[in-house]
Amino acid sequence: MVLRQKLGSLHLLGGQLRDRDIFTCDGHIPELKRQLKNLNPSLNELQIGDIANQKTTELEKTTPHLVTWQDWRLPCADGDCCKFIGYGSRPFYNSLETRMTGEEFFKNSFYYNLKDDSDIDYLWQDALPEKEVKDYKDSNEMATLYYVFKSLHSDKIITIWDCN
Repeated sequence: MVLRQKLGSLHLLGGQLRDRDIFTCDGHIPELKRQLKNLNPSLNELQIGDIANQKTTELEKTTPHLVTWQDWRLPCADGDCCKFIGYGSRPFYNSLETRMTGEEFFKNSFYYNLKDDSDIDYLWQDALPEKEVKDYKDSNEMATLYYVFKSLHSDKIITIWDCN
């Protein structure tokens, strides 16, 4: 298992997945294109598509897989893919925000496509872990997980949640 992980990392580091019909995660191309168009209104659709494809290929071919229960696209913000920064918990959200409460920050961080379909009050009150979820091992003990991402270009935080 360790050898397989090391070999997989070498493939990622060397960019060798670019030449194979495999990828490590799924980028959110439609949202990325929308954001890029808003940020660069002078670019045409072909140029936007090229930039979005380049960014998505980079994500999918060089980023380690994030283990999740459901399949979903990794979020983007500010015209780029986001980076995973940890599993959400009350202490985690409280540590990220200084201008508002952790609860307000949590509620404002939901990815755009989850805001209307999530009972965010319930998730904060009844499902968000009271203790920090430090790693993948800790995450296996949760019935609901919160994946927290950060923009590569700003302090914007995005939350996606998942149930087993």
